[in-house]
Amino acid sequence: MDNKKSKMKKKPKFKRQNSLLSKLKESWRKPKGIHSKLRLKKRGKGKRPKIGYGNNKKLKGLIKNQNYVHINNIKELENVKQPVLISSKTGLKKKLEIAKKAEELKLKIINVDVKKLLKKLENRKEKKTEEKISKEKTKEEKKKDETKEEKEKKLKEEKKKVLEKGL
Repeated sequence: MDNKKSKMKKKPKFKRQNSLLSKLKESWRKPKGIHSKLRLKKRGKGKRPKIGYGNNKKLKGLIKNQNYVHINNIKELENVKQPVLISSKTGLKKKLEIAKKAEELKLKIINVDVKKLLKKLENRKEKKTEEKISKEKTKEEKKKDETKEEKEKKLKEEKKKVLEKGL
C-alpha cells in the first residue's frame, strides 16, 4: 500500500462508436449494430470496457492515493488525524470555517484550496462595497434630478402666472 501510485492502472478512454458525429456525445454507449466492428471486437476499432480494466480493491475510492475522512461540518473535525475531504454540499461560509480549523489542527484538505477560497471571499466583499457605493451615488443623482425637475416646474408655473396677469 505504500507505493500506490505505481500500482494504479491507467484505463483507456472508452469512446462511443460514432463519436465523430457532432450530434453524438463521446460518453460510452454499447455498440448494437449488426455490422458493427466494435461490437465484433475487431482490432484497431477501439477499446470496450471489461472487468480486466478494474483497479485493485485496496486502491479503489482513493483520491490522490490517500485515505481520507469525509466531513460536512466543524464538529466532525474534532478527532480526525487523516487528510480531510469537505462535502460538496457545504456552503462557502462553512467551508471557510472548516478550512481555518483544519489549518489550526494542521490537517490537509484534499478538495479545497484555502488560498483560492480566501481570495474569493475578498473579491465578494469588494464587489459588495462597490455595489453599495454605486447605489448611493445613483440615489444622490436621482435626488438631484428630482430637484432640477421641481425647479423647472416652479419656473413654468411662475411664467404662467406672469402671462395670466399680463392678459
